[in-house]
Amino acid sequence: MDCSPEAEDTVIRLQGSPILPGLINAHDHLELNNFPRLKWRDCYSNACEWIADFQPRFQTDPVLSSAISVSLKDRLLLGALKNLLCGATTVCHHNPLYRELTVGFPVRVVRRCCYSHSLLIDGESVKEKYQKTPKDWPWIIHAAEGTDASAAGEFTQLDRWNCLGPNTILVHGVGMAEKDKLTLIERGGALVWCPSSNNFLLGAIPDVALLAGARRVALGTDSRLSGERDLLSELKFAASHSRISAADLLRMVTEDAAALLRVPEVGALRPGAFADLVVFPPGTHDPWESLLSADRAKIRLVLLGGRAQLGDMDMLPAFDATRVRWTEVRVDRRPKLMEKTLADRARKSLAPEPGLEL
Repeated sequence: MDCSPEAEDTVIRLQGSPILPGLINAHDHLELNNFPRLKWRDCYSNACEWIADFQPRFQTDPVLSSAISVSLKDRLLLGALKNLLCGATTVCHHNPLYRELTVGFPVRVVRRCCYSHSLLIDGESVKEKYQKTPKDWPWIIHAAEGTDASAAGEFTQLDRWNCLGPNTILVHGVGMAEKDKLTLIERGGALVWCPSSNNFLLGAIPDVALLAGARRVALGTDSRLSGERDLLSELKFAASHSRISAADLLRMVTEDAAALLRVPEVGALRPGAFADLVVFPPGTHDPWESLLSADRAKIRLVLLGGRAQLGDMDMLPAFDATRVRWTEVRVDRRPKLMEKTLADRARKSLAPEPGLEL
């Protein structure tokens, strides 16, 4: 909005730093980010093989048993920190809406949605869950997560059960054929793309150019069990392993993600939207390229609902102007200011965020 500041306004000089809406992570498992990246084969042909490798090891593998022994509350907080530190202020969590996510959680979690895990886990109950999902809510399911015939057939199975509609969001889609993507576009559905997770487990990345051209794709990190460190790392991976433009990638984590997840209050800078903002470092005049060249240590300021949550030391006026108590921390060895209550919670957590020094 082009208007002059009032006498009581605080003016913060950003010296050419681009301001973007808070980023949207369209797929995460917030309670699974204290695990390292794990697999037991060089490459899987289907995610079901990876799941089968996991199940018998939870009681015997010290890495798994140690990670799962941490309280759910602490693991969820770590998931929030993973996202907030990289400027992702809204997350679509693919697991139950735990009570901890509904009160005082450090990032926004998409609430008006329903999900099924997958055809493998949920079987025919998928049909009932889709039918019970309100038509104005997204219904989200892992689908075609593999390179084998079984994964390729999942789209047809969902179609046979009438589970492909305007509110359908498939996650992964590695095994989808081009005709499947066309059908998904025709039905008004969409895909969440998690390229680094797919590459790590399956050695394959779906071509989403067709869906991106129709603006029917959003970007997600998956959890750290298989994905990159955070959404900024995922953006870099997507840019280097595809022909998707920087502008399209930006839309996948802002306005397109907001439209597909049906959360119109986020993903854009406009009157009436939530004041979730991220200030990136100055550099190129192209904000899309600024996004792709940034990492979380370089982010200058993160606001959630108009209140400063994390920022560089010279962003102190933003904390004072929004009446936020702060404390000093370090993010990947760079001094930062963090909202004090959040820092205090992180300090007490038994699931520390790597690179965050409190």
